[in-house]
Amino acid sequence: MTSSGIIGLVKNRTVFAVSAVELLRVMGRSGTWIFIPIYLILKRDVPFIDIGFLFLVSSITSIPVSLFGGNLVDRIGRRKIAIALPPFISLIFLLMFLDIYYNLPLIIMYLSFISLFPLGGLQEVTDNVMITDTTIESERIDAFSIVRISANIGFSIGPALSGIALSYNFAILPLIPLIGEIIGFFLYFRIIRETKPISHNENRLISFPHKDRRFLIIAIVLALSWFSIGPWGYILSQFLSAVDKLSYSLIGIIFAVNGIAVISLQLPVNRALYKIDDMTRVSLGLIVYSATFFIFSLTRDVTLLIINVVALTIGENIISPASSSVIGKIAPEDKRGQYYGGFSLINNLIGPFSPLLYEFLLSLFFRGPVILWGIISSICISLAFIIIFLRFWKRV
Repeated sequence: MTSSGIIGLVKNRTVFAVSAVELLRVMGRSGTWIFIPIYLILKRDVPFIDIGFLFLVSSITSIPVSLFGGNLVDRIGRRKIAIALPPFISLIFLLMFLDIYYNLPLIIMYLSFISLFPLGGLQEVTDNVMITDTTIESERIDAFSIVRISANIGFSIGPALSGIALSYNFAILPLIPLIGEIIGFFLYFRIIRETKPISHNENRLISFPHKDRRFLIIAIVLALSWFSIGPWGYILSQFLSAVDKLSYSLIGIIFAVNGIAVISLQLPVNRALYKIDDMTRVSLGLIVYSATFFIFSLTRDVTLLIINVVALTIGENIISPASSSVIGKIAPEDKRGQYYGGFSLINNLIGPFSPLLYEFLLSLFFRGPVILWGIISSICISLAFIIIFLRFWKRV
């Protein structure tokens, strides 16, 4: 897409609002995802495998929300859902703050952490549907990329900010996303307009596109793709802290580099791969992930780790907007909530086992990083070739 096309998308009120709010969300939540597990491990003596179960339960709780949420977005409207969620999420972050500050029972932290997953997933479905509603098919890769760039501006700030905050008090962590949710609420309230088209399925509370074979294959393959790259989101920060013995600030900087790389490389990656279809992009991205994951086993040098994260980010830039775009392309206009919700459901049926598996591998091969990252790399490359095989036979 040309620079004038990008400027036109930014002027789209919905793309602008979703991008701005995503920046705020990720700036706050990125520190939470990265450092709360470290807090639980180092400050509350929670075992690695228990962290895996925490992520597992969190993802499982998202399943009913995926099933009902997408249909609710189609049924009652995108805007109503978008402005109803931030107050509830703000309350959750407040409870997390109180738990850390007053050293309250861990059950409060567990319940708060678990609650974020289904509500955050519903926010993602709502945002994806609104972006799809307000853009044409040829614009969507770039529209979703703009949202990702904004999110990664937040990600370039959030981990570094959180890493600095930890030198003062862990309790500061949940206050950052709490403020972001409050600001995001007012942005959506003032800017977002309803984008819901006329639906022909108003009498059905729950619908799932189970008869759409192409959708089912694509959704399962995409869910497995996100499963395979789980170590980036789940265990890398723990590995860098517990195995490589890096400081909180260095871990924050390494993750911030990821955000900066997304900002600078996302649109060039889009232009370079403009003629490649979405599912082939996913396969290519998995190959990049496979290579960079294995490199984590070979070096403890901070400079090389940062370079490797930049390379990993290219894989992320390839996969993320393509996986959002492909669902919108196959979804009927009045069933976009149902399709994005259906994909979220499938993702949440498969995804919960990702942290459980990788936390188990981390605990098992804690002192054998080549074996650990070799297994992870093999999972990614195997799935990449499965997608290539399916594309060759024109199944997806």
